[in-house]
Amino acid sequence: MNSSVKEMLLVALDALPQAVLLVGRDGAVLWRNAAARTLRPDESQISHLIRVGEDGEHTLRGVSVTGADGRRLTLDVSVRPLVEAGGEDSPLLIVATDVSGRVSMERRLATSERMAASGKLAARVAHELNNPLDGVLRYVGLAERLAGEDARRHLASARSGLRRIAQVIRELRDEGEGDSGAGRRQGVSELLAEAIVAMQPRADALGAAIVCEMDNSETATPSGMFQVFCNVIRNSLDAMSDGGLLKIRLASGDDRCVVEFSDNGCGIPPGSEERIFEPFYTTKGGGGMGLGLAISREITERIGGTISASCGENGGAVMTVRLPATPTHRQEQ
Repeated sequence: MNSSVKEMLLVALDALPQAVLLVGRDGAVLWRNAAARTLRPDESQISHLIRVGEDGEHTLRGVSVTGADGRRLTLDVSVRPLVEAGGEDSPLLIVATDVSGRVSMERRLATSERMAASGKLAARVAHELNNPLDGVLRYVGLAERLAGEDARRHLASARSGLRRIAQVIRELRDEGEGDSGAGRRQGVSELLAEAIVAMQPRADALGAAIVCEMDNSETATPSGMFQVFCNVIRNSLDAMSDGGLLKIRLASGDDRCVVEFSDNGCGIPPGSEERIFEPFYTTKGGGGMGLGLAISREITERIGGTISASCGENGGAVMTVRLPATPTHRQEQ
């Protein structure tokens, strides 16, 4: 092959969208094209590819590699020894195709299908639970009339929780019927206080403490934010299975109300600050469905707010909820 043909061949290889590398059996990269120069495989990945190539041609699917910009890419990698070029010690030809877009699309489609199925199930559950829940509320009311003072206090808390459940069921039913109205509004401080009371038994069982600092906020928000606050508090408590401290701070500005939840639990896996809001993504193993934070983000963004996650300075996690600062009115109290 003359030099001009070799030059054209190298130019053609350099223009390919696939990453092409020649790797020696000692792990040294002998040559790579432009696409390959944007990848940052670690030494263990190269060593693994060399071991795979020793047995002949193989294709590995779903290999995760860091790109030049720090993003994680998903690749399909073909490994083939160039036996005719050097016998048993021949270099390996590695061709990697970026399938990140396809994998992301497949993941989104799978998530959409699961969310659609969950939506149908939620609508059915909402319909089926409405009548028995109404009956339970009636019996709690009857029991309150006959019970002593201490029992009445506990029954009142149970009734409050059941009414919250009824409200969530109504919202699920309305969404299933195409009505996504904001619903009743309550003060943010009131909803936050109610969420803390609802989650306190869980905190006590885990040996965790909840400390809350609130300003004199008069901000109102749709009552569905109660569900968001409960989800965030529950996640923080689950991250402190051996006990810990959850600090909650509510502060209001001219146009924003900010609620910050800071715990000293096990924290967020690196790079997962956004993924934890994806439906069905969970870090709890078999202990969670991975829907709590996804639902929380949907509820929050629906009313013009945001919810984000970050790692705490001294470990743990920080969840920040920002809501539009809408003044409360007397009739909403």
